Amino acid sequence: MGFVNQVNPDNFVDQKVKVLKVCCQECVQVVGDIIIPAPANLTLDPDTGLLNAPVSLEIVGAPQIRTIKVLVGKVVIMGIVPVRLLVNDCVICQLLEIPFQSVVDCTCAEPDGTTNVQTHDLQVEGLITSPVRLFNAEEYTLSLNLIIKAIVRMCVIISREEVLKVKAASQFCPCP
Repeated sequence: MGFVNQVNPDNFVDQKVKVLKVCCQECVQVVGDIIIPAPANLTLDPDTGLLNAPVSLEIVGAPQIRTIKVLVGKVVIMGIVPVRLLVNDCVICQLLEIPFQSVVDCTCAEPDGTTNVQTHDLQVEGLITSPVRLFNAEEYTLSLNLIIKAIVRMCVIISREEVLKVKAASQFCPCP
């Protein structure tokens, strides 16, 4: 059984279609960080300034976007990277959440509900720890802390709803 040519100008009428029009597309790289007190068994070698034991971080799940806020002309994206702190390959902290934030400038962004924000390819590119001594003004002492940084990369697509008027077929097979 063959198809009969159903392309007929009478089948095409004006239709309104709602689409997302991409305004901005950007690959962003952000650095999130936290400072935590160093575990009690960690000390700094006074000669080298290095820690007395190896410190490492382990990702405990996928990075998560927690908040997307659309402002006039920009979008703020906030999230976390869940990690575990290890000293000498032993777990010291079960879960740390390293916060990160990205601000994407986009002239079409409006907080009126018609702006659509999509994030994809969210990935951690690196985790870094560094010891730092912080001065405690109340006790006049230096305390050993760890700065933990996460480098996150993601693609952000910002679009707005738009209604288009197009010529489209209403029916190709007008069955009774």
